[in-house]
Amino acid sequence: MKKILIFYSLIPIIFTALIGYGMIYYLNYQAIKSNNQKNLDFLAQTTDELISKTYTEIERLSSDESIKNVVLNGKVDEKTYSIFYKSLLNREVKGKFVLYDENINILMTNAEFLGKSNGYIWGFFYRMLSNKNKTIDFVGKFYFRDGHSSNYSVGKAIKIDGRVRGYLVHHILDSNFQEIMGNSENFGVVITDRYNNIIATNSTNFEDSLDKLKKEFRIEKKHLKYGSKRYYINRKKVFYSNVEIYCISSVDYIFNNFSESFLYITLVFIFLIFFMSKVAKRIALNKTKTIEEIVRAIKNIETGDLDTEIDINSNDEFELIGRTYNQMLLNIKKLIEKNKEEARHSVLAEIKQLESQFNPHFLFNTLEMLRYTIHLDKVKANKIILNMASILRFSIENKSSEVTIEREIFYIKNYLELQKLRLGENFEYLIEGEEELKNHLTPKLIVQPIVENSIKYGYTQDREFKIHIRIRKVNRDIRIEIFDNGSGIKREILRELRNKLYLNSLTMKENLGIYSVQRRIELLYGDTYGLKIRSTVGKGTYIKIEIPFRDSEVR
Repeated sequence: MKKILIFYSLIPIIFTALIGYGMIYYLNYQAIKSNNQKNLDFLAQTTDELISKTYTEIERLSSDESIKNVVLNGKVDEKTYSIFYKSLLNREVKGKFVLYDENINILMTNAEFLGKSNGYIWGFFYRMLSNKNKTIDFVGKFYFRDGHSSNYSVGKAIKIDGRVRGYLVHHILDSNFQEIMGNSENFGVVITDRYNNIIATNSTNFEDSLDKLKKEFRIEKKHLKYGSKRYYINRKKVFYSNVEIYCISSVDYIFNNFSESFLYITLVFIFLIFFMSKVAKRIALNKTKTIEEIVRAIKNIETGDLDTEIDINSNDEFELIGRTYNQMLLNIKKLIEKNKEEARHSVLAEIKQLESQFNPHFLFNTLEMLRYTIHLDKVKANKIILNMASILRFSIENKSSEVTIEREIFYIKNYLELQKLRLGENFEYLIEGEEELKNHLTPKLIVQPIVENSIKYGYTQDREFKIHIRIRKVNRDIRIEIFDNGSGIKREILRELRNKLYLNSLTMKENLGIYSVQRRIELLYGDTYGLKIRSTVGKGTYIKIEIPFRDSEVR
């Protein structure tokens, strides 16, 4: 009853409530991101249009012949005034224009600067002079007598016959940017140049003491915790200039509301779980003591205890459950014993099947060699027959899956002698084994498949091929090492071979002999023992076989 109430009622409700609340938070957060992006796209487009019109008109006016004549002669006529007042700068971009001669004297303007300033700032004019073929932007504050101000100016040097003879400057009024940012009351908007100088903003919270964007907000990532508040920041570069626009949304209230609500819901659900658990437990203890006894017995089965029987004499359905439970335990014990016996027989059958695998190519090659040798050298042919008979007798012997190391060495010597007769002077081998190990046990036929693979894949006719077999005791294990100086295994093939070998892949067709050795060792001793392979292309291959040290009689 307790589990039904908690796991099938309360927990699904809690889970559904939390998922639903999380989805609400997620959708609100996504809505903020979407609105932020839309606002940023609008700001970027309108700002780009404003700046591009100014750039285009400044470039056009600075090339106008009438304006060039004014700069050369120092005389302004009605035609020149008409050109300025009819231009896009006067009709579509609110601002103040100033035409200077080469000595920074004002020739014509619609601006009245506060104080004695004529709008000259050395850095701005130096940049125009240094980049005489380019239109230059500048961030700096200008104040005018009519109450307007400008923090962003665009200018270009007027060049005549390769020489700078004047300057044309347009100060874009701050009201242009305020109109652009007018629909952004739910967002913090900052417009900066490439040096992070603030051109315009609708909040002073993002400015530092140098009128630059605070460095914490210049980061590339879009999520920022600054002080005790959290922000979502989106940025975009205006296409026509080096101006960047930051759209900053406060998401602090979402996180705070989510945290507070989540804490409240969690406390309520914890109380409900605790209360319902106590109530259900009391009901279960008072009304269903028999069920508790059955549950305890079933939990004992989970821990592997199959000897706990239950004795229920309630003359109801629970008594039937108790008898059925006891009978089930008895049947499980019998089934486990039967499975153990079947598993043991299955392992033995698999070991025998793996032992019986014999490469027919070796037999065919040997018989083919024997066919020619009988006519050429009867003594050598007799030796081939004796070695071959010994190998076949040993391979079909079915008394045990383990033999002494001495017998295994004798068998492998016969095999290597046959290979030497077949391959000739280009093949040499050496077998070293500690004397004290000769009567200890090893799985049958574990060296021959390794040696066979070494010859098959490592032997080449252009140089002498050597195999070195060493058998020794290392701690409480026996280590069998097979070295060869063959062509080695490529790194990709070696990696694939190791993966298949250690994963016990049943798809190993080309290296079936190596797999059968690994599989038999695992079946006999467990997966802590087996093969390790190292190889270097051009230098040879090293295979290590680890088996436990077993001090036993010959079987």
